[in-house]
Amino acid sequence: MTRTTTLAALVVALMLATTGLAAVGSAATTDAGDASTSATSAAPLAQDTTEEENETDDGSEMQGNESANATASITFEDQPFNGSAVVVNETNLSDGGFVAVFDQDGELLGNSSYLEPGEYENVTIELNATIDREQVLVATPHMDTNGNETFDFNATEAEQVGPANATDGPYLENDVPVSDVAFVTPENASTQRMTAALKAAE
Repeated sequence: MTRTTTLAALVVALMLATTGLAAVGSAATTDAGDASTSATSAAPLAQDTTEEENETDDGSEMQGNESANATASITFEDQPFNGSAVVVNETNLSDGGFVAVFDQDGELLGNSSYLEPGEYENVTIELNATIDREQVLVATPHMDTNGNETFDFNATEAEQVGPANATDGPYLENDVPVSDVAFVTPENASTQRMTAALKAAE
């Protein structure tokens, strides 16, 4: 990657401070492993707990363990912006999910459709905002925590409960969202800079 590790760390830190954070590619090539958990024994004073409550507790424990064991990687390289979409070069999602693209202030600009567990290349993500100047964008793989194959991540919720507990929250590594950054340059920006340079040289 051409950008430095320091730049990536600064951008992710900014997103953590502002939003609480901390497309569709080719067919998947690997399958995610099944996670398993075992329920602990109930305390003596809680033996009258209903079966429904036990099932809820076990489900929460399982989701927590699955999230802790989930892994992802992503590569997002510098690129020109064609006016509508960006391309995430590679991503690998152990438990499936989504790839989301944010600006450097943590605002969601677009996300992929649901991706099955596996490795993907050239994931195209349509953006819902116009980019009229060169800027840093952040690509982050997200989980499908509620299993509905719809991207339900909400930055406000993430601020309140933390990214590890947010619906469809990001994949984490050492409690920090997995991410990569890219400089995205509108195609007309290069032309404008060249024109300005030629005029200055006259």
